Order: sequence, then structure tokens, then C-alpha cells
Amino acid sequence: MAESREQQILDALAAQGNLRSLRTLRSVGTYIYEGEREYYNLSSNDYLGLAEPALQNRFLLEADVERFLLGNPASRLMTGNSPAYEALETAVADWLGTERALVLGAGFAVNTGVLPAVTERGDLVLADKLVHASLIDGLRLCGAGVEWRRFRHNDMEHLEAMLAAATATEAQRGHGGRIIVVTESLFSMDGDFAPLAELAELQHRYGFRLYLDEAHAFGVYGPEDERCGAGLLAAYNAGRPEHLLRADYHVVTFGKALASQGAAVGCSAETKRLLVNRMRPLIFSTALPDISLEWTRFLLGLMPEFAPRRKRIRELIALVNTILEPETPYESQIVPIPAGSNERALAMAGTLKAEGFWATAIRHPTVPEGEARLRVSLCAGHTPYKIEQFATLCRQFG
Repeated sequence: MAESREQQILDALAAQGNLRSLRTLRSVGTYIYEGEREYYNLSSNDYLGLAEPALQNRFLLEADVERFLLGNPASRLMTGNSPAYEALETAVADWLGTERALVLGAGFAVNTGVLPAVTERGDLVLADKLVHASLIDGLRLCGAGVEWRRFRHNDMEHLEAMLAAATATEAQRGHGGRIIVVTESLFSMDGDFAPLAELAELQHRYGFRLYLDEAHAFGVYGPEDERCGAGLLAAYNAGRPEHLLRADYHVVTFGKALASQGAAVGCSAETKRLLVNRMRPLIFSTALPDISLEWTRFLLGLMPEFAPRRKRIRELIALVNTILEPETPYESQIVPIPAGSNERALAMAGTLKAEGFWATAIRHPTVPEGEARLRVSLCAGHTPYKIEQFATLCRQFG
């Protein structure tokens, strides 16, 4: 009997060292369990270590359990727009310093929905080469006549050349659409920061709109004031630079440093009204339950309390740099350990697993071919002792 098409595709993926599978895992603090085997979890995005029973119990003691919190069986435009949405969106907008905020069920939904909703024929979108797959999908969903191109990762000279060419072309035509630049503030696979100061200078000169995804920076970085944890944009602008950087579409997620569910885009009141009318992931998705919305708002209110956790992350980054001595020091809590091939990345992950460390192999096509790596997340719950053990093991990989 001939193999099915599905099996042929699976066989090809296996031959490329690229076959994935779901594993049943149980997380408890900084440890993860596969069956009865315990591993130190280096693959969680719970950067602040907030997925803990003590905080959860504190929240539940304060929650209004006399009303139904666990479901919301309708879209927001039908009957699902509960008061908890308005309370959370007000809190997020205040935290980001934006006029309004719009909450959705996931960062993927935000990134696939905003750009198709706000762009029109004649618009040009310029995106960093390494933006998340959800943003690439969002670009592909933009309507006919919306042009999009990608600039080399964090290469502001390349971006400026594209901006200058687009500006000159539109000047010759005498009309044209808007230019939107798309980037992340902290890149999810390389762990490096976008050059916000250079972006601000370019925005001052060319006047483009900015789509900034702060999924991995929100909660971990921010100014040292009442908006601590608001992200790298807030930290940059709080330094009173010559040119402030304006994010017209400021995206944050709650499923990483906040150990919750959902995501939001900070924007103007006008943009929010447009998104409510044109953003398909909002219009056609079931609303989040109140318990998720209120848990997120509860944690936002505790953000100043988490300062020691943010400090611990900085200390762990410094420790890893001291032990591994990378050619380019790690900037953030996202630590990529280069492997090269898919097969080597899997072998490295296997070596660490045998020593009790869970680190995920990231392979092509998630990253460019030949750039497979282990993606390690440093979290506030990690101890210097265990991270020193891990980094010492990594030195043997060369």
C-alpha cells in the first residue's frame, strides 16, 4: 500500500531533522516533569517567575468569586465585552502611555490582525528580517496594493536606504500611502535589542509609523519609576533623548513575563475604533474569560513589587556572560547557544537533558538554515548555582 501524502511529508521532515511532536509535561516552579523524570526548565517564557501558587492564591483571595469567572462564550462584538476588558485596557494604556489599548486572546492574533486592518492600497510596510512568524503572516494577509519589504536585521543603514528610496518615489508620483516600519524591541530568537535611538532619529527624519512588538521585553524592562516593566520603549523615552520614539502600534503580550493569557496593542482612540471594525481575529474570536483578564490586571498592579526579580535576571545574564565569554555578550534573558545544523542542536539538547536540564532545540525553518541553536530563557526563579552548572556544561559544545 502506497504511503499517504501526509506520511511522505512527515518522512521528509524526519529526514531533515525537523520532525516535531507534542510532549505531555508538567511544570512546577523552575522544574518541569516528563513522566517521573525531573528537569531544570530553561525553556519557559515565565521570565519573572510569576507562575507560582503563592501569587495565584493571593489573587484568588481578592477575586470576586460570587460571579462567573471561568468562561465568556461569545465574541466581544456580541456579548463577550465584559467590564473586565475595559478595566484591563485602561490599565494597559496607562502603563504603556498610549491613548487606548485593545486586548485580544493571543499575541499571534494581534500580529496577524493589526497590519491587515490598518493598511490600504499604496501603503508600504518595511519589516526587520527577523520579526516573528506571526508578523510575517500578518504581512501576507495585507490587502492587494499593500507593498511590504524586509530590511536586514537591525541594519539601520539598510532601512534608511529603503526609506529614502520610498520617499523619493512618492515625491515623484505626487501621492502615496503611509510607511510603517515593523520591528521587535527584543528579538525572540537572537535575544538582541532593536537600536531604538537610531530608529527614533530615522522616524524624526522620515515620519514613518512604527509597529513595535515588545512581547519579550514587557514586564522585564522599563524605566525605574511607576512604569517599571513597561518595556524598552518606555525605558528609552524616559531617558529624555533628543528625539522621542513614537510607537503607533505598541504590542505587548501577557503570556510571557506576566504568566497569563492574551495580548494587547496600545494605540490611538481612532486606531482602536478602526481595529474593532476591521480586525478579523477580534471580530471572529471568542472573548477571554474574566479570570484571565483580572489575573493580568492584578499582576500589572504588582509590577513595582517585582523589581528584585528583574534585578535577578540581570545578575543571571552577567553570570552567563562571565562563564561562556561569548564573542558578542548576551544582552537579554534570551540566550541563544549556537549549534549550526538541526541535528547538532538536537544532540546538544539531548546532552543537557541527560544532565537534568530542559533546553529546547530551535531548528530551521524557525531560524535560517545553518543557524539552529538552543534557545535558553533566564528567569527570576533560577538560582545562580544551577545556571552556573548549565553554562559550564555549555562550554563543552565549543
